[in-house]
Amino acid sequence: MDDELDLGEAAAFILGARPGLDEDDVWTVLKEIGDPPVRSADGMAVDLITRLHPGIRAKDVKVTLDEWREYARLAVENDWE
Repeated sequence: MDDELDLGEAAAFILGARPGLDEDDVWTVLKEIGDPPVRSADGMAVDLITRLHPGIRAKDVKVTLDEWREYARLAVENDWE
């Protein structure tokens, strides 16, 4: 991806789509991973986050990653308008 995604916008998008997620958990995932991983790397990303931050549920990491990829897809799409 040529342009870096705005993590603040990504967090707002994710929390807007999934208000039940903990804001600190979402930020932890975004900062630890840096860029949304391809879906096939989710297992590694979930493993990394849950090992480094045992208080974050694997399910919440997966949901955050899914929404983050959706945000990234829409951000790129918006650039084409």
